[in-house]
Amino acid sequence: MSFSYKHLSAVVLATASFGAPVFAQDLAQEVVNEYFDEMRASGMAVAPGAKDVSGTTVEWRDVVIGLPDAKGSYTLAFIKAEEIGGGKVSISYPDEVIIKIDPEGEQPKMDMVLRTDGVEHIVSGVKGARNHDMAADKLTVMMSSAEPVFSLNIDASDIVGHQVSSGAEMLHYKGDFKVAGLDVTYSLDDGKTQMSTVGNYSDLAADFDMDAISKETLGQLFDGTRNVSVNYTMGSVSGTTDMTTPDMAMIIDTKGGSTVGTLTVQDGTFDMGGTAQNVAYNAKLKNMPMPPFSAEMENMTTHLKMPLKKADTAMPARLQLGFDGLTVSDTVWGMFDPTGALPREAALLNIDLTAQVKWLIDALNAPEAKSMPIEVDSVEINDISLELAGAKLHGTGAADVNNATFPPMPVGELNLDLKGGVGLLDKLVALGLVPQQQGQMVKMMSGMFTVPGGDGADHLISKIEMKEGGAILANGQRIQ
Repeated sequence: MSFSYKHLSAVVLATASFGAPVFAQDLAQEVVNEYFDEMRASGMAVAPGAKDVSGTTVEWRDVVIGLPDAKGSYTLAFIKAEEIGGGKVSISYPDEVIIKIDPEGEQPKMDMVLRTDGVEHIVSGVKGARNHDMAADKLTVMMSSAEPVFSLNIDASDIVGHQVSSGAEMLHYKGDFKVAGLDVTYSLDDGKTQMSTVGNYSDLAADFDMDAISKETLGQLFDGTRNVSVNYTMGSVSGTTDMTTPDMAMIIDTKGGSTVGTLTVQDGTFDMGGTAQNVAYNAKLKNMPMPPFSAEMENMTTHLKMPLKKADTAMPARLQLGFDGLTVSDTVWGMFDPTGALPREAALLNIDLTAQVKWLIDALNAPEAKSMPIEVDSVEINDISLELAGAKLHGTGAADVNNATFPPMPVGELNLDLKGGVGLLDKLVALGLVPQQQGQMVKMMSGMFTVPGGDGADHLISKIEMKEGGAILANGQRIQ
């Protein structure tokens, strides 16, 4: 099933804005108009109902909100604002709101229910710099569709947040929030796949500094006119997924420790990265008589940096993926190494690449491009490391790319260092995982590309050079 995050983000914006800043009498009307204008700027339609004024309290009834592109709507029974002194106003709104989502095309119609408990929303500040201090004992979001059968429930508890809304021509938001607990349940049945998931997250926190983004202003995020910055942390996560397909039935349990991450789009460059500690998976096949198998990682790291805007000169990009302390259960090892011939120490993987890249067209138009929309001017291999079953491979390198030829031609070098590789190959042959003839062929081929290293008998090194004109050398010997 496909559900557009564009629609979900619009709903979240709307529901998060129920406590619009309102002050009594004239100021109340001024600030509510600001709020309505803000929603309209995000692509929503706003039709306020009747307004009642009683002392220091102002109430708007039956406020109808239309989602962007007429993809659904909801009605707020009331928005009430009460002046509480000191230039502050307390906002209240319904405990339950029902939202109808009606997207076009193949995406399903959905119902969404938002429920709140123990909400407190205090607004202060002046025009152009509104402060929102928010807290809630509980926030529940329930989403469902009939075709395919789908449901998503989100329960958040002990929520505290602060936000400053500023700007006139360009709305800007800066603030932070904390959530003590987040429980998520998900189910899907499309006639072929049945899947259910339960997830529990603790001690979530984030801070943000971002310009308002809508469908109409998305291009400004890509060209660097608008910016977004989010930092987040999480204490722990646990969950269970139960999945059945025509070919497989499986239950997967997941656990994880602390997580730290960032997501920014600054000056037309996307940058996202994070680390997770003590991640563990335990899987069991329901339709096969096999014991559960598991995997654990002490650390996981991801980092992706990519320019988004068209430019005359190349801009930096980066890709980093890695884990260390990876161990798997004896059930996994026993599938291919029942005698314990292979070393079973923790595995490590690190891939760290940087590059200089240049968009030839606007990145938003890349899906419609008739030719390659991006050029890579240079690549640097900061590190490629793999440590597994007693073997250790490390590599570095760099190359400039000549884009005047087709295909583009790299000019540079790659340096590799392998320890324990021959010993691992011999054990794989002995276990029958690699045919003996292929094992001998690999050893013969390695003689063309490697030379002995200086750290024992089972140590090979290699320097691969890519020259102008397409020549390739391995340790000084031309191989192409």
